[in-house]
Amino acid sequence: MDTVGVVCFQESCSKVSEDFVGIGEASRILGLSRTSLQKLVDSGKIAAVKTEGGHRRLTRAAVDAANRKIGPHALLRLVQGPDAEASPLLADGRPHALTAMVVEDDAVTAALVASLFEDGYPGVNLVLAADGLEAVLMLERNRPQILITDLNMQPFDGFRLLRLVAGRPEYHSIALVVISSMSDQEIERRGGLSPQVLFLRKPIELQRLRGFVDAHVQIFFRQRIACPDAQ
Repeated sequence: MDTVGVVCFQESCSKVSEDFVGIGEASRILGLSRTSLQKLVDSGKIAAVKTEGGHRRLTRAAVDAANRKIGPHALLRLVQGPDAEASPLLADGRPHALTAMVVEDDAVTAALVASLFEDGYPGVNLVLAADGLEAVLMLERNRPQILITDLNMQPFDGFRLLRLVAGRPEYHSIALVVISSMSDQEIERRGGLSPQVLFLRKPIELQRLRGFVDAHVQIFFRQRIACPDAQ
């Protein structure tokens, strides 16, 4: 397993010359939730040391190197593991877990939404895309039940992604959420949003998003219980 950064620590040294940071500060630097970063540390994907009090510490150099080397979106994918881009399937090809796709080019917002799923919905298969084009390439393989997207992205924005989803009958059952700081006037100028789309303005009201996800998770599993043979 590759490790991002190398930490050398000698307990016999009376003076520590390395600049260490805690999990909280490192998570802010990398744009990850504390839970996500802790998973990376525990799995050895980012090296850390443990203090006598049992706290994890990372060198600032290792954190900066991780940020430069692979970036926050790649770090989020490391949390998900090597099989993150493929939905877990039963033997007959049906997904055994609800899949949510988050399409967001801002790492801080992506990490915030990802932490909501990690902390509150560990059974949900979470897929991350950095822009609309990456989402399109992943849609068929992952086929999410919930799609959460930003609007203002380059080179393939959220408006184009939503038009593509609306134009494909096989995607019509996907529940759509838009998160954006764009004004109502700008959104209307760009073509507007369907009444079926839940719009959340940045900064995100996580309570509203949580309520939306709660409802769809319950619907998904009730349908599975009622119709276990449904595709």
